[in-house]
Amino acid sequence: MKSLLSSLLLLVLVTVGTQITSAQEVFKGSVTYELSTDDGEFPLKLTTNGDKVKASVTMAMGTMDMITDKNAKDQTMVMHSQKMFMQLTTSRLEKMKTMLSSMGKGFQAPIISEPIRTGETKKILNYTCEKMVDKSDGNTTEIWVTDKIGYLAFIGSPIIPLPSLLNSDAATFFPLEIRSINSDGDTVMKLTAQEINTEKPIDAEFAVPADYSPFSFPGSGN
Repeated sequence: MKSLLSSLLLLVLVTVGTQITSAQEVFKGSVTYELSTDDGEFPLKLTTNGDKVKASVTMAMGTMDMITDKNAKDQTMVMHSQKMFMQLTTSRLEKMKTMLSSMGKGFQAPIISEPIRTGETKKILNYTCEKMVDKSDGNTTEIWVTDKIGYLAFIGSPIIPLPSLLNSDAATFFPLEIRSINSDGDTVMKLTAQEINTEKPIDAEFAVPADYSPFSFPGSGN
């Protein structure tokens, strides 16, 4: 059970916006990142059709998905090796956060609220990106963004150690690299894009297989 809960820290909920002008359209396709935390390095794939977003991570125990419907605000966690899924309510997320905190897992991910554009640029995957910097709660977060793909923004989750970009100017860009640094100067999280596919996914990408069973964690509600 402990390893199962620990693995939740590596999932991401995504529903973001990114752009330099309001005319930029929402990104539809997939992007594979490398997620680095104290728990190790893991591939994280985000797939979106504009309305729904699926975050997939593969570990020793198998592949896990977090599916978010931005319009309905529904969230579903899918565990493929076990052929199980869980509908995640706000109450369940808060209970799971408490469970994980009692295990000493993760850190309080920063909420990006007032990022500053620096004018500094570099290329990532052949896209010219500009560096934005946000400082809050003792953390410094560096975000490298582009306006050439469409917009994509992250929504922080109580159980996921990633910064939330939804309520900031950073939500108007496509982030290709994010690095969070604590007050001691240590990198506590880094997310780097490895591959981008601009082909719109089919609806079946966001469906839970019919033969999967619902489940819940002890103390998280039925």
